[in-house]
Amino acid sequence: MMKNRLHFCKEVDDELSRRKSRMLRAQRSNELRLSAEQPELSRLADRIRQTAFEYGEKIMASPKDAEALKALAKTEISAMESELKRGLEECGLGADFLGPHYTCPVCRDTGVYEGRMCSCVGQLLIDKSFSGSGLNAGESFEAFRHDLIADPKEHRASERIFAFCREYAGSFPENDQPDMLLIGAPGVGKTYLLNCIGGEVLKNGHSVLKLTANRLVNRVMESIRDYSAERPDFTIPELLLIDDLGTEPLIPNVTIETLLSLICERQDLGRATIIASNKDTATLASEYGDRIMSRLVAPNRVRVIKITTPSVRVMKF
Repeated sequence: MMKNRLHFCKEVDDELSRRKSRMLRAQRSNELRLSAEQPELSRLADRIRQTAFEYGEKIMASPKDAEALKALAKTEISAMESELKRGLEECGLGADFLGPHYTCPVCRDTGVYEGRMCSCVGQLLIDKSFSGSGLNAGESFEAFRHDLIADPKEHRASERIFAFCREYAGSFPENDQPDMLLIGAPGVGKTYLLNCIGGEVLKNGHSVLKLTANRLVNRVMESIRDYSAERPDFTIPELLLIDDLGTEPLIPNVTIETLLSLICERQDLGRATIIASNKDTATLASEYGDRIMSRLVAPNRVRVIKITTPSVRVMKF
């Protein structure tokens, strides 16, 4: 297990190094392009760098005048930067053409943000451990088909659910109820909504994992059978999406215990979890017991959404 963690740490370091190299190459390529196509702007960019360097030397040579020199530097450099940005926009390159353009703008590809491991590193671990986030990139709020349900009442219900899910994703992780339970018959769009929410949350810089309940149980079983395998850590993703609860095998001393432990750990850590199931709450309570259900429908943490609109799966084709 320790070997796997050390291997992952090296992979993270290697990936962060690759990101830095890509950023520097892209930045240098843009500088060369600017020099060839817009030499006056290129010279202005050079003047900005030279001015910053000169003021740095002055500050080191005269520490007692540091604050005054910093104020002068800020005024002079800001004026030149504004001129450069205007010029870049006027020639169609964009104000931020010279970058730097980071893969992760949150931590600027350092892997650390506000003294903690950045979400992008958590996503690297998720992608490595689970071969990707499990999200379907083709299913998004933007691609949502609002025309599939013709009945006005059912259409309005669908719109309300859509609006709530979009607001949840946009507000993440500052949600009053961080968890969600989506209940509905097959084909009503639960999986699609999971992908919509997960994709938006991932796009906003948070780590996400989506998997079926069946795959979750299978991963745990694999780690039980193989003692050298690292037990999957489902507390890592900031948002965990579990699809098709109720279709996984009910393995004695494994399934219910795993789900209960997972839900309790994530709730105790303040991690958000969204679960989708074809089964109603009464059936879930009967199959999983009161301990899990008290967590699945806890009103202070969980928003239960019952989708009663018609199946849209066949309407798409």
